[in-house]
Amino acid sequence: MNIRRLLFLAIFTLFGTPSFAADVTLTPEYLSGKWSMGGKEGCESGAAGYVIFHGNGTMEAGREATPMSVGFWSAKDDEIMMHMLVSPAKSDESNVFYRGKYSYSYLGANVLETRQGAFDIMMGTSIDMVRETMTKCD
Repeated sequence: MNIRRLLFLAIFTLFGTPSFAADVTLTPEYLSGKWSMGGKEGCESGAAGYVIFHGNGTMEAGREATPMSVGFWSAKDDEIMMHMLVSPAKSDESNVFYRGKYSYSYLGANVLETRQGAFDIMMGTSIDMVRETMTKCD
């Protein structure tokens, strides 16, 4: 192997390939629109969970085509905060205190990585922490 090729490979290995994905800042403009929890396939199938962040600070979240919660959202640094009114779920049928009642829920999601058209979040409590990839639908 000639010395030029070896030198090129060494430099290429040290500095890696250039990144073509622009770093994305978590802003209201970036978040506005529909995001799927099921990748691009979830955008088309309607079976995946989704969140719609409206530019005016309101939001809608659900599964399939049915909204299950509405509310307000804000983003700061690497966290998305959501205050939501959650509709009664079928699983609440057994609990007499929650049966058929709407409830308030707060969710703070830590954003781990943003990129063009997708971002990764960590949400839940320390017991049921979940990592999700949100994919832009529109």
